[in-house]
Amino acid sequence: MLTSPAVGHPGPQELADAVRAQREVAALALDERLERVAASRRALEAAGEEVVDLAVRELGQARRFARRELRSALLLLDALPRMAEAIRPRPVPAAAGSTRLEWWPYGVVFGWHAANSPVWVPVAVAGQALVGGNALLSRPSRRARATSGRALRALAGAWPAGAVSVLAGEDPAADEALVAHPQVGAVVAHASTQTCKRQLARLGAAYAAGAPLRPYIPEASGNDALVVLAGADMERAAAAAALGGFANSGQLCMAAKRLVVERAAWAAFRPALERAVGALVLGDPDSERTDVAPLPEGRARADARAALAEALALGGEVVLGRGEQGPFFTPTVVALPRRALDASLWREESFAPLRALVLADDAADALALANDSAFGLGAAVFAPAGAEAERLVAGLRAARVVVGESPLYQDPELVVGGVGDSGLGGARPKLEQLVWARRVHRAP
Repeated sequence: MLTSPAVGHPGPQELADAVRAQREVAALALDERLERVAASRRALEAAGEEVVDLAVRELGQARRFARRELRSALLLLDALPRMAEAIRPRPVPAAAGSTRLEWWPYGVVFGWHAANSPVWVPVAVAGQALVGGNALLSRPSRRARATSGRALRALAGAWPAGAVSVLAGEDPAADEALVAHPQVGAVVAHASTQTCKRQLARLGAAYAAGAPLRPYIPEASGNDALVVLAGADMERAAAAAALGGFANSGQLCMAAKRLVVERAAWAAFRPALERAVGALVLGDPDSERTDVAPLPEGRARADARAALAEALALGGEVVLGRGEQGPFFTPTVVALPRRALDASLWREESFAPLRALVLADDAADALALANDSAFGLGAAVFAPAGAEAERLVAGLRAARVVVGESPLYQDPELVVGGVGDSGLGGARPKLEQLVWARRVHRAP
């Protein structure tokens, strides 16, 4: 019988339902799980307009970007059969006899989802968890509960009851306590670095008290650099900086947040950037034309306001944009002098349409500036082909590097992950992290 996710208050009953359902999911052969993923994909596509409408109404997400989110989620589900080949059981070399490599699920995966990606993230976590033989206990952001819940309900219909459960609790602390619950087998967290570190501290305390170990897979904050060297295609670089920096009102972990431009490239890059950002449409999130929707009052806007004031006080210069203007935080770029690199606009993740720019003396200096961050999520490079560009790419401390492409390049095979304050495992498919390997050896 086709079912919908269990929705209720966090507690033992939801976990019990997930544990029971997970046994049924794990008993399915890999190809049967993939057939069910295909059914989930069809259901999500059928519900797509409703999901997009909810993202616009509930979160004020620009309709154009909400459609992009949905498309990314569908592409990920399309890619799962290819990705699943990595966990298909197979024989491996043995000194004598035979050895078989197998992958087994952890059990119940607890997904902690942020509001800025209300469709792609929960769908990606759910799809990969289920293909691995797990069940998912999902905790969407309270701000995105309707949008994420609808997307997950679409997926859940092809799976046993309880295989996808959505928490509807009003107490974030009680929800977060589930990261250390003994019946949770693995945790996937998409959240700020501060939140991920808090959850890791909670896990550490639970481990000390005797809780069983489990993988904790964070995708935390990003402070990605977009590097432009002299001789690059300036129009292409500027278009990537505009969309990659300001889509979804700048609220993306993988957005281009620090622009590092070689001094010799600035005269050509500046007018191209002005044109590209000037072409962005600020407007009603429900309009199909809108690129940048209003940024509501809240922590992100308050932090951006403070970061802009601090940057200007330290000698920064607004080279593009107007800061706050009515309901909008306009796409704004601030050129920072070297003495201002301790500013929060350079050091911390700006979750708003506000970006820092620093001029580099040469390619080596650009690399040093790009790596001048505690974060290590992603980076983008625009440079003429050659040894200098290759040295730059090779030296970047980032888990997801795109060359000549937008930071928001859509490709389910180019997975997201981080190092440093952005994550623990780098850019590895979560599917491969949500199963554990075992080897079965038989004597000759």
